[in-house]
Amino acid sequence: MEIIHTIEVRALVELQKKDSAIDAMTAAVAGVPARIAALNAAFTEKKNSMSAARQALLALQVKKKDSELKIAEAEEGIRKHQRDLNLVKDNNAFKALLTEIENDKKNKDELETGVLFLLEEIDKASVQDKAIQAEVKQMEAVMRAEVAALEASAKELAVSLERARAERLAAAAALNPELLDNYENIRSNKNGLAVALVHEDPSNGKFSCGGCHMSLTPQKTLDIKKHDAFAVCQDCRRLMYLEKTVYGEKV
Repeated sequence: MEIIHTIEVRALVELQKKDSAIDAMTAAVAGVPARIAALNAAFTEKKNSMSAARQALLALQVKKKDSELKIAEAEEGIRKHQRDLNLVKDNNAFKALLTEIENDKKNKDELETGVLFLLEEIDKASVQDKAIQAEVKQMEAVMRAEVAALEASAKELAVSLERARAERLAAAAALNPELLDNYENIRSNKNGLAVALVHEDPSNGKFSCGGCHMSLTPQKTLDIKKHDAFAVCQDCRRLMYLEKTVYGEKV
């Protein structure tokens, strides 16, 4: 069948619009948990980076403290060896203590240089730590607001969806059962779109199916201009209509 004659063209077009709106609302409601989960995952990742920054700062501070303890030990070693210099009588022992003192001083100098480097790193890590803490705080506020908005939107959509489904049932009940069955069969096999709006290319005046986007044959172009009738797409078998044929020139 290449054309379906019915006085219920406009009613079926309106039913398709209701179903498309219901499908969109259903998808929107179903997508809310995933969107909230994505927000929570992003926030968790940010918190983990904050924890990593804090651990890096603490590790530098521990390293600095350890170096300071080693500096104190080196200073104590220098003082001890200097005291021992006054007690030794043997020349070789005296030279050995001087060597120990020089080694302690060299070790101390290296440790103090290392501490200066650590201080610079600690300053940088501290700035980063504070910055990321501020980012996390701001992100948490934004996330909570977005989650609240999504949850509120989902509730509103659920109410609208319930109302739309009730209106859809009433509209479907008013249609010819045979026409409705045909519509439902096509819709179930065509991802929810049984009635497709025909598109006209303003550059060349050619028409195409709004479902599969295939160009219409000359005969189909004539068929879609007929009142009280659906043209059947030669490719996807959807029911096609032309906006101005169904609703007039001014929609």
